[in-house]
Amino acid sequence: MSLRTRLVISFTVLLLAVIFAVGFVASRSIEEILVGQIDQNLLSIADRGPAPLPRPTEPPPGDEPFNDEPFFRSAAELVVAPDGTVVFSRASGFADAPDPLPDVAALAGVNGFTFVDSVDGSLRYRALVRSQPDGATVVRAGPLREVATATSDLIRTLLLAGGGVLLLGAVGTWWTVRRSMRPVDEMVDTAEAIAGGDLTRRVPELDPGTELGRLGGSLNEMLAHLEEALETERAAKERLRRFAADASHELRTPVTAISGYAELRRKGGLPTAEDQDKAWTRIESESRRMASLIEDLMTLARLGQTHPLRVAPVDVACIVADAAADHGAIDPSRPVRVEAPDSVVLCADGERLTQVIGSLLANARVHTPQGTRIEVAVRDEGDAVRIDVTDDGPGIPAAALDHVFDRFYRADPSRSRASGGAGLGLAIVEAIVEAHGGSVAASRAGEAGGTTISLVLPRSGEAESQST
Repeated sequence: MSLRTRLVISFTVLLLAVIFAVGFVASRSIEEILVGQIDQNLLSIADRGPAPLPRPTEPPPGDEPFNDEPFFRSAAELVVAPDGTVVFSRASGFADAPDPLPDVAALAGVNGFTFVDSVDGSLRYRALVRSQPDGATVVRAGPLREVATATSDLIRTLLLAGGGVLLLGAVGTWWTVRRSMRPVDEMVDTAEAIAGGDLTRRVPELDPGTELGRLGGSLNEMLAHLEEALETERAAKERLRRFAADASHELRTPVTAISGYAELRRKGGLPTAEDQDKAWTRIESESRRMASLIEDLMTLARLGQTHPLRVAPVDVACIVADAAADHGAIDPSRPVRVEAPDSVVLCADGERLTQVIGSLLANARVHTPQGTRIEVAVRDEGDAVRIDVTDDGPGIPAAALDHVFDRFYRADPSRSRASGGAGLGLAIVEAIVEAHGGSVAASRAGEAGGTTISLVLPRSGEAESQST
């Protein structure tokens, strides 16, 4: 059974219970009011004078009344002797069609108001019983015919009106529930579409002040996060696929070269000592390159593990100065100018930070012509330290700026190793900086060219938490 059907049935049953309760209370109230009026009439009759006594000239009880009797009596009057004999009676109703008398035998021992049936059981009375000083009992009883008729009419009216109200209420409830549940149906349709693979579907916007509006907003927000997470997962899988393909490509080349020279040596294809020395030199070179690539891959893998850093207070200005000095010893043709305060201390892994600065200077050294000037600026920004490494070389193409930190990425589409290494240097830089809770970005230094790599490292916080 659907929720809509259950709601309609529940409201209809509730409405039926309310109608029944209203009908019960109304019928009882009208009955009490009418009985109260009969009680007042009986009291007024009793207050008119003493109880009627039989006269010698009156006919026996039950005979036709005298000609001076009124045409209609609202109450019957009876006098009962102490021995239970009815010594006087006047029936209620019309003179030519009196009502049956009350059954006084059922009133034995009663004093006050009570209900009693007629002697033939066809009529019910409201009776006022009073004892007299001489032991006799006077009974005045008003028939309840009008009370029963009024109560029946009221119940019949309530049944008809209640049936109409119940029908209108059921139809109105069905329409209201159907209209109110329409957003829920749309949510169900959206969920089914998403289950079918359409992650772009969203729940229609509703009034945020309503429960369904807040639910729809929460569902849309959840769907946006879900779509983003799935898109991130797809992108991660694609990066992993490219990473595996690139790693296989990079490793295949030195392995193929080593295997080729070994095969030549085994088959005697290197007859002279000079050829053999050249082959061994190439094997050693490719082995070193393969070892360097494997070490870079291991570095990236270790940086992806939990708590990889050994954090301690380090002086960034000192690290930058030492890295600049090492660069000057390796390549004096590309001068490095350092702009830094005397001391800038932050919590970091000093060995990894030295690796970052060295990699950035090596990257500038490889990708710029001789005579290119390099500048390293260190700035204290309070809660963070900013390091900018800028060169005035040809610069990175604008289309490549968003990809320079991707693994195995080279701006040179020919993938020539003369223009650089395996494409892991800046990826390692990004991984180390992010492990410290910082950020790294690349930009063009100016309109004429040049490249700036900017690092922002927090003084404390995430790096410290990773060291625990």
